[in-house]
Amino acid sequence: MSRAFNDYLVALSTAVAGRDGAQLKRLLNINDSAVLQAVSERARSQPGWNPAAAVRQQLQQLQQQRQSLSGTPWEELFPAHVAALSALLERKLGEAYTHIVASVQPFIKAFREDTDAWLIEPMYVMVHNVRLLACQADDEATRLGHKSDALENCGTQLQKCFSAAVQGAGNKNKKLATLEIIITLFKVYFRLNTLRLCKNLINAVNSRQFLPFGDFPASQRVTYKYYTGRLAIFDENYDLAASDLSYAFEHCHRSAAANKARCAYYLIPVKMLLGELPQQAMLDKYGLHDYSPIVKAMKEGSVEGLDRCLQEHQIRFIQAGTYLLLEKLKNSVYRRLFRRVALLHKEQEPAKAAHVPLGRFQVALASQGVEMEMDEVECIVANLIFRKFIKGYVSHQHRVAVLSKADPFPPLCTATLTDP
Repeated sequence: MSRAFNDYLVALSTAVAGRDGAQLKRLLNINDSAVLQAVSERARSQPGWNPAAAVRQQLQQLQQQRQSLSGTPWEELFPAHVAALSALLERKLGEAYTHIVASVQPFIKAFREDTDAWLIEPMYVMVHNVRLLACQADDEATRLGHKSDALENCGTQLQKCFSAAVQGAGNKNKKLATLEIIITLFKVYFRLNTLRLCKNLINAVNSRQFLPFGDFPASQRVTYKYYTGRLAIFDENYDLAASDLSYAFEHCHRSAAANKARCAYYLIPVKMLLGELPQQAMLDKYGLHDYSPIVKAMKEGSVEGLDRCLQEHQIRFIQAGTYLLLEKLKNSVYRRLFRRVALLHKEQEPAKAAHVPLGRFQVALASQGVEMEMDEVECIVANLIFRKFIKGYVSHQHRVAVLSKADPFPPLCTATLTDP
């Protein structure tokens, strides 16, 4: 018998008896190297062993020495958990997921019965375990050409955990487990592309019954705002997206450069859409060089430059979910180019400064290699006026844009960015 494995079971029992949440969290982590080593040694010492049966047998032997787990949820949870670890080590990922799911219900039972709120941290690791094994099981099935719904099932299991946490039965402090569960559900729904399911979770956080947002750890608040910011982008609520992503970026720990870069990756295009361009120093600091040519195109009014950048990085932007957002910047680039055309026209014909021939805009586009028929040029300018990028109107008969004498190029933040 492996001494390390026996010590592991002793440590589990001791953590439960002592209500040591931090220790139990570590012991239940499926990525803990010491735990995996202990299970691996036990498996090598007895090929073909039955992990669940072995755990039950050893727990019975331990009961005479320390507080009995008989009749408690742990008596069911620990065998299922070790069976999951054993299957994971054998790369039987679908089987590992099945076993880890079997440990969820007894854990929820223990969580509901707890009155000291010591199981908050173990709840964190439980939901992480379920999601990670679900992802691995689905990935394995995909490689083998099989169908798997582990991640969909994972969402169901996490919802059960959320229900237990949000009720806070026996101790209201147990509600502190809710935000981490919500974040884990966000990760599941993003991967499944079922973002509509996030709405109810956000509504729960915004409800009066939910704990004050400031009560949760800073790391959880940052991650939550990162995901709600990204969701706001999909909903075309760019002001909210900027607010939430700014919160996430500004509250990231100063040492978490990678996380700040992740926030900035989505925050920067949102702010560009709202008319705020980033400094090159910021792009350099966080390695966001993909955006440099876009910023340059916006400053210069280069339609060709924007199109070229979007084409070069299309796959990357699509995978990140920013392509459509960046494509919306084209109206801002058109506006910048038209403004330059209008200023040049004003210098050459000050008496007709407000009447800008569309042909001038057409020529400016052609100089960038963007050839357009006059009807298309007129349509672009009309759309800019409709969306409040420009104030004025188009005279179809005379093929001119008549600009407002008062602030013909209002701030970008006042433009209509969403489709009607």
